[in-house]
Amino acid sequence: MSKSTTDLKSMVRLGGGISIDASNYSTTDLQSFARLAQVSGATIIIRNADAKSTPDLQSLARLSPGKIIFEF
Repeated sequence: MSKSTTDLKSMVRLGGGISIDASNYSTTDLQSFARLAQVSGATIIIRNADAKSTPDLQSLARLSPGKIIFEF
């Protein structure tokens, strides 16, 4: 059973790192995860990063420097 976006955001807010598939989430959702990771210190692994544009990925990196790992 997969977790809802709300559940995942709650986990990241509490400092838990997550690994997610970029093709399953909107850019807005990914930005929310990135902002939460910056505050909590969690690490976000974004698999299938090719599903998003380079400017979108750069935006995520800027929102949470050092907290986002992209897998292509």
